[in-house]
Amino acid sequence: MTQPQQLQGSLVWSPPAGESNSMDDFRAVVNQRYNLDLQDYHQLWRWSCDHLDQFWSAVWDHTGIVASQRADRAIDDDAPIYPPPKWFPGARLNFAENLLRFRHSQRVAVVQSTEVDTVTGKLDERSITYAQLNTAVARAARALRARGVAVNDCVASYSANNIENLVAFLAASSIGAVWTSAAADFGPEGVLERLRTVRPKVIFSVNAVRYNGKVHDHVAKLRAVVEGLEEGRSPDEQRLEGVIVVPYVADAALPEAAEGWATWDAFLAEGEGDDSIAFEQLDFNHPLWILFSSGTTGKPKAITHRAGGMLIQLAKEHLIHGGLRETDVFFQHTTTGWMMWNFLIAGLVSGCTIVLYDGSPLKPASVLWDLAEKHGVTTFGTSAAYLGALEKSGYVPREHHQLKVRQILSTGSPLRAELYPFILEKIGADILIGSVTGGTDLCSLFAGHNVALPVRAGEIQARNLGLDMDVFDDAGEPVPVGREGDLVCKRPFPAQPLGFWKQPESKYFDSYYAQFPGVWYHGDFVSLSEHGGLVMLGRSDGILNPGGIRFGSSEIYELLEAAESQDVTSCIADSLVVALKTAKGDDEVVVLFLVLQPGCPADASPDEFAKLVKQLVGLIRAKRSARHCPKFVRKVTGCPKTLNGKRIEVPVKKLINGAPLSTINLATLANPEVLPEYIAIGEELREEMKRH
Repeated sequence: MTQPQQLQGSLVWSPPAGESNSMDDFRAVVNQRYNLDLQDYHQLWRWSCDHLDQFWSAVWDHTGIVASQRADRAIDDDAPIYPPPKWFPGARLNFAENLLRFRHSQRVAVVQSTEVDTVTGKLDERSITYAQLNTAVARAARALRARGVAVNDCVASYSANNIENLVAFLAASSIGAVWTSAAADFGPEGVLERLRTVRPKVIFSVNAVRYNGKVHDHVAKLRAVVEGLEEGRSPDEQRLEGVIVVPYVADAALPEAAEGWATWDAFLAEGEGDDSIAFEQLDFNHPLWILFSSGTTGKPKAITHRAGGMLIQLAKEHLIHGGLRETDVFFQHTTTGWMMWNFLIAGLVSGCTIVLYDGSPLKPASVLWDLAEKHGVTTFGTSAAYLGALEKSGYVPREHHQLKVRQILSTGSPLRAELYPFILEKIGADILIGSVTGGTDLCSLFAGHNVALPVRAGEIQARNLGLDMDVFDDAGEPVPVGREGDLVCKRPFPAQPLGFWKQPESKYFDSYYAQFPGVWYHGDFVSLSEHGGLVMLGRSDGILNPGGIRFGSSEIYELLEAAESQDVTSCIADSLVVALKTAKGDDEVVVLFLVLQPGCPADASPDEFAKLVKQLVGLIRAKRSARHCPKFVRKVTGCPKTLNGKRIEVPVKKLINGAPLSTINLATLANPEVLPEYIAIGEELREEMKRH
């Protein structure tokens, strides 16, 4: 296999010659509309950042935004980025109305699927047309109104990824209520930390979920959240007035009847009537949904996004960057607690079919590919971690399935270069591999897939239209192409959050605008490639800096997970790399934590572990540099992860450098029980650093 260094930046896919695509079509529209001669994407991107008003006005028209009143302009071209400016002043629209623009169609809008029942072998799967979706939303919206839900009320979900959850969101949005969501696998404490901030009037949930071959009761967790919301609630805070429970797992118990509680069918019966929906016409900048940051070192940020900003940004990404069409089938593996759920359901703006899946992605390894083949998925969204796990599993989708996938979108962490040829060899030879980046902070993308550009291994194709991204050094100055630095955005963008719901404005300012005056600081450590793409190196706050040489943790992870390293790393199940300050605090060293496969030689024998460490250090030295080599390698029982399954480096870095456990928000972690092990190791390492 080609070495990673040779793969990085190598061409792996190009747009079909002679075929039109959505991006080039949009560029032609812009050229004609404004009498320009933009020759390629990079010229279009530069123009889009320099002429915000013209660009976003063109996007409004090209994506067919449905509005009862449009604005005279999008924004002043010289508007500052903070305070976040108002966009399209005077425009009135409704987000749900735009997602239901095809509401009279008999095409399938949504497919819902779960794991196969391991007892009966039955697959719980169903679908709904756009017309049926509209009817369900109409009934749910009337039922919410009957329960007193109005503009600016908060409606929450603590639920599975199912059709009812989507209907509830669209119904709330049609009224102008503000939506927030937590995945069913979140623990009650973490959910309460979020919902006590927003104080929902109604919660939608399920009776149980099926995951990893087992049915898990959800009612007890739901009751704990409901009771916890009432405890400590002040008289001036909104009381939870309704709980709607979907009988998601047929054989699982439903909660006993209680005031304000109802099953899904009973709730819909409260909204009996025709299929008409009274879409509230709201300001472009009206709040749509609240997404929460992981909050591993403090209370989660209640990031509040504007309806119009989300609509135009996500429509641009799906319709222009991704070329999503009515004939497409769009799947994104996600829970309801991750921003990729919002990204997925926004695909309805194209009139395509979206696929919701709830369950384990690797039990068995074929499950998502069975789904893709059965429903003709054309855009397959997943995570870099899943693709790495698929590679390790040895499962080869193209040997077992007739697939129609033309795009694979990857997010969550950097997609290492050697996974690009793996995708083309094992999944499909003609696939646009779209590594994308953005985040909860903007609930959309800063850079990502682009149907008009070639794909190069290890690179995100390009910075997205209308987003003036750059890379700054520590002094706030742009760095040359190929040099690492911090990702920033220098101009306003519609997906800028309005602020943090009921949290101090200072917290919002400090999160994005305090680092470098006059720009948005995103917190990613990146470099721009010579091809105009973006190379992700890790989170800036978790960057390693031994001896003054900055590098991203992904440089270590990529090596440990590479196929050609497996003769050394096959016994490694998981890893975490962080920095430990020297005794004087004037430098730092690299610490590598390893979770080993149970029963492997290095797990059973100290001598074998020492042998593994020696091999790993040699591998890292040979493939990266001496600066990359860990000074300490320690075996642990588990790597701490967020509720969405992401590695957490910064809290571990704090703990091993002596911060107390109280500085870590345990409610945001999936496995906080592993943290004491890191505290103990940190104490040992700091003592050793003092001795040497």
